[in-house]
Amino acid sequence: MKQRRPLFLAVAVVAIVGAIWYVIFLQNPPQQTLDQRVQSVAAQLKCPVCQSESVADSPSTIAQQMRDVIRQQLQAGRSEQEVIQYFQARYGEQIVWSPPWQGFSLLAWLVPIGLLLGGIILLFFTLRDWQTASPAPDATTREHELAHVDEADLARYRAQLEQELADEDPLFARPASATEES
Repeated sequence: MKQRRPLFLAVAVVAIVGAIWYVIFLQNPPQQTLDQRVQSVAAQLKCPVCQSESVADSPSTIAQQMRDVIRQQLQAGRSEQEVIQYFQARYGEQIVWSPPWQGFSLLAWLVPIGLLLGGIILLFFTLRDWQTASPAPDATTREHELAHVDEADLARYRAQLEQELADEDPLFARPASATEES
């Protein structure tokens, strides 16, 4: 149970922050001027004539006319979503920059979120396993492992290694006096 306590604490903190964020920003959106609202709606719509530009950024005549229609509808009391739906009815779904949260386009929203959460969970479990997997060996364990190594085997492996290195590169060759002594 103690191992799960940090996870429960993290979930509780995220839930509390999410609830506060929801109340502050979604329930009571900040008051905007009419120009800001027009800009916000226009930024969500693609310009039908210009490629890769929103109605807010496009200098075309059609974009200026669309901004005027947005302003008129907002002044008439329609919500931003109603204005966007008005343009969707005239131009189709492709007029909106972000895909709707329905059908196949829902995957465009959920797959990145799912991959991010999956990566975080994988990282959490990997780090947890690394922490509990194997403690660092202490000095007595190392001494015990080295006690089983035979000095004669080490000398033979060392001589074999030196010979292979000398065969590959003359820099590693033993001087003549050293080979005569052996």
